[in-house]
Amino acid sequence: MNVRWSNRAATEFATTAAYVASEFGQRAALKMRNSIDKAVEDISQFPNIGVASFTDEETSIEFRELQCRLNSVVYAIFNNEVYIVSIWSNRQNRDTLYALLQEDAKNMIN
Repeated sequence: MNVRWSNRAATEFATTAAYVASEFGQRAALKMRNSIDKAVEDISQFPNIGVASFTDEETSIEFRELQCRLNSVVYAIFNNEVYIVSIWSNRQNRDTLYALLQEDAKNMIN
């Protein structure tokens, strides 16, 4: 299945990789990037592999998450494509994530 990245997800991926590199070294950053790349590859082949985590009530778009180490790849399947909408740190507040996903759902249908 075709995979598209939102601008936010691409920025989060780059920012997280830069943070991990600066705090824990290039080797740790490479492991993190490889883990996320592998997750996205798995999602493209098996779109339902992630756990359903949030469904927007207004649009009925379901978002799924695939955990990879300390982060999750958050995505939705829409119009026969996978949309990566966030690279989310599992230590962050889920309510913040869900608010962003509501916004993403509205943007996807417009």
